Amino acid sequence: MKILKILCVLAASMTLISWSFMPGKDENNAKTPETATDKPVNHSKEFEKTVHKIGTNVYSAVGFGLANSVMIEGSDGLIIVDTLESTQAAQAVYAEFRKISAKPVKALIYTHNHVDHVMGAGVFAKDSRPDVYAHETTDALVRDLVFTFRPIIGTRSIRMFGNTLSREELLHSGIGSGLKLNPESTTSYLKPTRTFQETLDTTVAGVKVKLIHAPGETDDQIYVWLPDQKILISGDNYYTSFPNLYTIRGTTFRNLEDWYQSIDIIRDLKPEHLVPCHGRPVSGSDLIYTTLTPYRDAVQYIHDQGIRAMNRGMTADEMVEAVKLPPHLSSIPYLQEYYGKASWSLRSLFNGHLGWFSGDSADLQPLSRKARARMMAELAGGADKLLAHARKNLEAGNNQAALELSGHLLRLDPANKDAKNVRIRALIALGKLEKNVNARHYYLTEAKEVADGKPVSIDSKITPEQLSQFPIDSYMAMLPLNLAAEECPDLEKTVGLRFTDEKKDFTLTIRKGIAEVRKGLPAEADILVSANAQEFKEMMVKLRKPVPTLLGFSYDKGSSISLGNVLKMFKAPVQKLAYQP
Repeated sequence: MKILKILCVLAASMTLISWSFMPGKDENNAKTPETATDKPVNHSKEFEKTVHKIGTNVYSAVGFGLANSVMIEGSDGLIIVDTLESTQAAQAVYAEFRKISAKPVKALIYTHNHVDHVMGAGVFAKDSRPDVYAHETTDALVRDLVFTFRPIIGTRSIRMFGNTLSREELLHSGIGSGLKLNPESTTSYLKPTRTFQETLDTTVAGVKVKLIHAPGETDDQIYVWLPDQKILISGDNYYTSFPNLYTIRGTTFRNLEDWYQSIDIIRDLKPEHLVPCHGRPVSGSDLIYTTLTPYRDAVQYIHDQGIRAMNRGMTADEMVEAVKLPPHLSSIPYLQEYYGKASWSLRSLFNGHLGWFSGDSADLQPLSRKARARMMAELAGGADKLLAHARKNLEAGNNQAALELSGHLLRLDPANKDAKNVRIRALIALGKLEKNVNARHYYLTEAKEVADGKPVSIDSKITPEQLSQFPIDSYMAMLPLNLAAEECPDLEKTVGLRFTDEKKDFTLTIRKGIAEVRKGLPAEADILVSANAQEFKEMMVKLRKPVPTLLGFSYDKGSSISLGNVLKMFKAPVQKLAYQP
């Protein structure tokens, strides 16, 4: 997929921006484009809100969130596969499932770590204590989204999924009706209790289940195979769009070879019913086989021809120009680029195998973005003439050129109103022409950001209950990433932290701009404190006021003031717009 917040446990509140500031004309602009109400090809019927019955006992809830949630009814209980992105989205599905069966939930299964598949779990567990099944790496990957990369992945996810866009601007999300996260949302992720590496055979509520590791959109992706019913729940390795072999919200490398080989697992099993976790189910073994074969071929084509182009010495930019899906694949309706794009996939393939260096010596020590902007202005004959070039390209419909030129201008002068106007109009024009909804949303959201002067930010509520699912180890591992090193270049302090409720000890050492965390207490410490881990986490995410919380800790050495002075060096990073220095 996807988000997530994932996750998206993100940053502030949603701001919808008025477009009334947009000028109609000036001496250099003959017209201003309309706001982006034109719609890409209507793909939203795939995600109409419906509970589909598959076979005799499987139900897929489509359209209630970005992903599907699937219920398997057994003899004396239920299995829920994937739980949507928030408590609120999950509650709507839970109510629909309860119309079908009142049996207790015996098991939850996460097909992978993305937020839209795991963050509503608590809703389905409120009346029982189900086992939670997942791949052995899933929990760590969720923690990475929640803690390590939360700020940047969260903001980029909001842009990609269009959460701050109007209904006119937002049609669907490519693989679902939309990401149901807003400032009032809460999450209820539950840690897995049963994990596996390659396969796991089990029986739940009388239903035989085989879990199969099938890396693709994520490395922890799993299939849920019901051998008696010949039903396969395929996670995110198949949906009715060219797959997101790379996602613009940011991701670790998605191995294309793993992906198409995982699709081959489905072809070999020959299921009678295929239940993807985005979109509607597919029934009929022959139809499933003939559907999946060109789908996996498209992934392999990008992989094989991309590597062939790399071995010819092509850069990523050159690969994008040279490698195109052949017509017999690119013309298939369910391989249209509503969600993923072949060009993004090729760039990711290059970077995943060869890294950042293009092979061109000019890229070994590239100019800074500001120095390049200065060079462009000099070549144009000054910033005013560069602006004139940007306006000329905009009026000629060369929107990408106008967008790039506006970036150079704004790096030289971030307050340049004329350059902002060019950038906003170019972004809107690009968004209106883009059928890929991720790109469309990103363009239109950045236009709002330029107008507002700050990145979008949207947060779901962090609850103490949700924090309790993540041990203090997770928070301590993330802490060094938030050290404001520029504010403490000479600071040297050692803090011993005893977390009495989790019975875990840590040493936090700040050493001239580096924060080192180790398990166990130090031999010598400037501060030695005993604290409640849950209270510490709640304080650090601002659910508790720092002064009374710090005063409530027990100090063998140091004080609440000295600990507070150390902890204030850890600050969430402030994001900037793309063109800002």
